[in-house]
Amino acid sequence: MKLLFVHDHPFFQELDKVYSGGGLPGKVWSNYLKYFRKVHVFARRSRNKKDKKVISTLDDNSVVFELTERYSSTLSLLINFRRLYKQIYLQVHKADVILIRLPSVLSFIAGFICIKSNKPFIVEQVGNAKEAMITHGSLKGKIISSIFESINRWMVKRASYVSYVTQKKLQIDYPTNGVSASISDVDITRTFDNNDIDKERFFQQKVKIGLIGGFDAKYKGQDVLLRAISLLNNNLRGQIELYFVGKGDHTWIIDLANRLELAASIKFIGPKESGKEILDFLSTLSLYIQPSLTEGMPRALLEAMSVGCPVMGSKVGGIPDIIDNEFLHDAKDFRSLSEQINKVINDREILYKQSLRSIELIKPFAKEKLDEKRDSFYQSIVKDLSLKLA
Repeated sequence: MKLLFVHDHPFFQELDKVYSGGGLPGKVWSNYLKYFRKVHVFARRSRNKKDKKVISTLDDNSVVFELTERYSSTLSLLINFRRLYKQIYLQVHKADVILIRLPSVLSFIAGFICIKSNKPFIVEQVGNAKEAMITHGSLKGKIISSIFESINRWMVKRASYVSYVTQKKLQIDYPTNGVSASISDVDITRTFDNNDIDKERFFQQKVKIGLIGGFDAKYKGQDVLLRAISLLNNNLRGQIELYFVGKGDHTWIIDLANRLELAASIKFIGPKESGKEILDFLSTLSLYIQPSLTEGMPRALLEAMSVGCPVMGSKVGGIPDIIDNEFLHDAKDFRSLSEQINKVINDREILYKQSLRSIELIKPFAKEKLDEKRDSFYQSIVKDLSLKLA
């Protein structure tokens, strides 16, 4: 069977190689090729070399890319909509099953075609549509956020199969009548136990606080974290070292830090490869904070928990599923976050207790557990489709 994967993700193509900005490297396709003979990817073509980070193509040609330039902006979408619709329609009808990753404009179009044509389709719900559009940063995004939310709910309700990256939150936001499963896209091969934790990292003079996220898209909340720390008294601020990890232009963060007189506290690490390099870094932190404005289930947060980091975060996406209510804050609420940081710096024992909580809560996200869930989910899909196509 042939699977069609549809998403707005921008890919950069050069000769016979296709690259991603990092979100969809080649290894991702193994999650589908285990069950489908071939994967066709329909997405956007990028001309920006910032999207040339990791190779997405595989050497055996089991993954084929169809990249469109008819959706590079809202205006181009409106101008080219009929031709784009036809392009997606042809791809949908050549595939045995369609996988749409939501929220995504191209996926909305593909999902509508599937519903209209009574074609089986799988939804991967990786985030909240309304949150994503509101944090787009434009008036246009805020205006259409409710429309996107309604379309997303309508589509998931009618999907044949739905996988959610959260344990509870997105399931509540987008209920379905189809077969569903909770499958995070994190890849955690090892988790700390109590004996692996270096307790001293919570009680040393400097409190090392980390946040992983790119700087070009301003929804990871680096500014929220800076404003929260700026409210602390001088003595507490002097105890904090901030570690920002990620790619992109961080000039705007430096400017804000200078205005808040926090520049001396920040260390910009730059991008780090996932795997051992990032886990080694995370295992040195006293606290990991994810103050995002929108999320699905943030991979960095789960990786931090896997090495025993105490965690704080905003009440978006799947973050409330795994963080203690006491250490959640509303998106952009830097005052509440500041109070929480103040509390744990003054009582370091809380950090250690939250560290133990993290390694307990992360167990369901271990690779072998998620592989079992994914295997069960996709095997049931293949079995069901084989009967229908017979």
